[in-house]
Amino acid sequence: MHSEIRSLTLTPGTDARQQLTSKIVATNQLVQRAMERLAALDGSQYTAVPGSRPSLEALASVVLAASLAASDLACALEANPLEGAAFPGPPADEAAVRKARHAEATPVMAEHLADAAHQLVLAHTGCYYLASGITRDLKQHAEQNQATPAPRITDSQCAVLARLSAGGGSRHVISRYGVLRAIDKDRATVNVATLNALIKRGLVAVDTTTSLHQGQRLNVTAAGHRALAQHKPTTAPARATAVTPPATKQTAGRTR
Repeated sequence: MHSEIRSLTLTPGTDARQQLTSKIVATNQLVQRAMERLAALDGSQYTAVPGSRPSLEALASVVLAASLAASDLACALEANPLEGAAFPGPPADEAAVRKARHAEATPVMAEHLADAAHQLVLAHTGCYYLASGITRDLKQHAEQNQATPAPRITDSQCAVLARLSAGGGSRHVISRYGVLRAIDKDRATVNVATLNALIKRGLVAVDTTTSLHQGQRLNVTAAGHRALAQHKPTTAPARATAVTPPATKQTAGRTR
């Protein structure tokens, strides 16, 4: 897209409008895709990976750069003089007016195109560093996970993690006395004591950007997924067979 915009040779008028229109549409599509990728990353388990925050911020800056590029192209479109009839008035030299309008608009449009191309370079650079950064973060995180044993959890904690990993959950206050309730995606109740233990150990993350009265989102962290994947259910010990001790033999005679 950057190369296409840098190579544009605009002749003010309808031709320039057509070329700019197609580039504005294409650039806005880039903005849309960048926002979709940002939403996907922000809602994924990648947010638990060390270094994910700078990556999310970098992707947000890509959205900004692409949006500014689309805005610059729109400014060029606005500066482009279109051929239409003027308001009624004294006769004028239309050829001279047209030439003056084109002469005034050409450098303005060129400046906006240069600004748009610059913003697209920034967006491209951001995507490049973002891709390499995410790959590096995931690799380092995987290596760290392999080197670090998964947290050990109980069967009840495993059951809660399994339910939350299927789509998350939420916790909220249900009365003015501050009674806390937690539910999974199916609105089934989650044991709060077990949940608090998982949160304390970093196996479940809480979105604290909202209040407990509004409800706070619950998501299983990367460590929680590892613990869930490597958990081995506790085997209940087999019941020992009751053995009745042999009766004590009575003495043949009783002491009198």
